[in-house]
Amino acid sequence: MILRYDPFRELDRLSRQVWGPGSYGTSLAGLALDVHRYDDHVEAVFDLPGVSPDSIELTVEKDTLTVKAERQAPQIQGAQVLVNERQFGEFTRQLSLGQALDTDKVAASYKDGVLTVTVPIAEQAKARKIEISTQSSTGSIEAKSTEAA
Repeated sequence: MILRYDPFRELDRLSRQVWGPGSYGTSLAGLALDVHRYDDHVEAVFDLPGVSPDSIELTVEKDTLTVKAERQAPQIQGAQVLVNERQFGEFTRQLSLGQALDTDKVAASYKDGVLTVTVPIAEQAKARKIEISTQSSTGSIEAKSTEAA
């Protein structure tokens, strides 16, 4: 399905520990993510507050889903910056999808600063019920695959 270990997230976490938030370019913190598996699909939900829908780019190449988005910094004239923690610029997040997902049927929606990406589970990867039949005279067991209801 989805790879749980993300080396770029680890690098981002270490960079924030050393330099602090907002002190270097783009961060994965701008693309917070939840992933849930349902019976027939996987859903990835990204928080993208303040991002224009026009700046979001979603691509799938082989088994990698890439989300790019840009948050523009506001143009503030005549003010002294007292606190500057929000991050601006281009943000990128990649997810490695397994072969069990149907990447040809990815769907996405964006509402209220939340991007929801839905990837169906491929038919061959869905759970199937296996019926077991027995023959009492020989003691052998025969199994056959059937579609789950």
